Amino acid sequence: MAAVATDVSLGRVVDGFVLTLRSEGKSPKTVEFHGGNLRRLAWYAGQMGWPEDIRQIDQWRVKEFLVYVAESRDRWGLRGNGAESSRPRASYNTTWHYYVTLRVFFGWAVREGFLEKSPVDGVKLKRPSPPVVEPYTPEQIQGLLKVCDWDFEHNARFLASRNRAIVLTLLDTGLRLGELVGIRLQDIDRDRGLIAVVGKGRKERVVRVGQVCQKALWRYLIQRGQASSSSLWLTEERRPLAARAVQDMVRRLRKRAGLGNVEGLVHKFRHTFALQFLRADRNTFNLQYLLGHSTLEMTRRYVQTLGMQDALEAHVNASPVDALGLKG
Repeated sequence: MAAVATDVSLGRVVDGFVLTLRSEGKSPKTVEFHGGNLRRLAWYAGQMGWPEDIRQIDQWRVKEFLVYVAESRDRWGLRGNGAESSRPRASYNTTWHYYVTLRVFFGWAVREGFLEKSPVDGVKLKRPSPPVVEPYTPEQIQGLLKVCDWDFEHNARFLASRNRAIVLTLLDTGLRLGELVGIRLQDIDRDRGLIAVVGKGRKERVVRVGQVCQKALWRYLIQRGQASSSSLWLTEERRPLAARAVQDMVRRLRKRAGLGNVEGLVHKFRHTFALQFLRADRNTFNLQYLLGHSTLEMTRRYVQTLGMQDALEAHVNASPVDALGLKG
């Protein structure tokens, strides 16, 4: 075992951990997730007067921090804009996310020789139950596309064709938002309807779009023209379209289509793709590849949701009470 380091402050070790994540090629989202959680741990440690030496953090301090996350309002000393999410009590999922970060961080600190044992080893939290996966309905999809078609007919041809192509690409591939905005022109095989994408962990895979989506992409590319950028999706100023802009676009389409109260946003297309694919092809390994999942754990969630949905839909025609012809 490596010799235990001396006089190592929490802040210094956190910096080393974040640097390690970056050097290992972790996605910026992963780096920010763990780095942000640990910055808030360091803030809390300072507020509570914890010793700077990381070896002084035991399981009781870890539990104390998790209780703060779970039960406190107006967390992290934030005020004004940006503090909205920290005002109410955190959900169990949020507490679990901090627990995961602490487990990963202190486990790394042990392997690096800063600690002999992780203080999180004595802290056990139950993994939260996964939320029910809700897809878009066919009627909701048609509503979104009708808004795009209306815009195209009223001379907003570039935006309308782009937005329609984005909706159909998300629906036909189940791509993550980051994967979608990362597509370049050279990643598309127009003859076969194939798109090369880079997913989590910088893993590359190839997905396919059907004929309807291929036509939507063709129409958009005509409106796009010969812009200098290699990015597939562009703004009206012919700059690469950012992930936040796609979220805003979908939010506006939903509002105009009368779907303002429907939960979920861009990631909901991924759920819709997964469930529709499973109805047509029950092979979970095919779905695992197309979604870019590293394990079958997440894919199985869609299988369970599909079974629940199909059973509920079957009950419409098989309700025992309705079959009796009773009056309500």
